[in-house]
Amino acid sequence: AQRAPDAERTTDPDEAAVAAAVLTVAGVTRLTAAFGDRGHAVRVQRRESDAALPHRHVYVEVATDSGHRATEVAQRVRAAVRDALEDRPTVAVLVTGVE
Repeated sequence: AQRAPDAERTTDPDEAAVAAAVLTVAGVTRLTAAFGDRGHAVRVQRRESDAALPHRHVYVEVATDSGHRATEVAQRVRAAVRDALEDRPTVAVLVTGVE
């Protein structure tokens, strides 16, 4: 698996942990950052609203191997990200390519 440029230069330890966890998931070929802001394939955000308790949300962009079902890879990525962070945040996975 390849690393996206931001995965190598992020200064945020949680983003680095998420990137490392994602790259171990079977079927992930790389982090993509195709649609992300600032070219980041991984973003960790704190969400606060009056309707819910404050929590973190992680957004991840990946490319998957054509030999794997993209939906199943995305489900495994979500689980890996939740397990990688102590507070088990909500996770959104965007599959930007199948290679």
